[in-house]
Amino acid sequence: MHSRLMELADLKRVTGKTRYSKQAEWFKTTFGVDVPRDGNGAVIMTWQTFEALSAKRAGVGGAATSAAAAKPPVYPLRGKAAA
Repeated sequence: MHSRLMELADLKRVTGKTRYSKQAEWFKTTFGVDVPRDGNGAVIMTWQTFEALSAKRAGVGGAATSAAAAKPPVYPLRGKAAA
């Protein structure tokens, strides 16, 4: 995986959008995430993050993704209340 930042041309090619606000909106709609943006509003995204989001959306996340999604069992602290 690449850990370098996506350039403006990369973001345009991936999202199909040229405006920063529309690119951020695309990421919100497509992946359900609010992307970080710099001072002028440009989206800041690494290729590694984009590939991980794409894999998660496709349902082919690695073992780390499935382990993070697994929740530990929850046990009640108190017994059942007397009727």
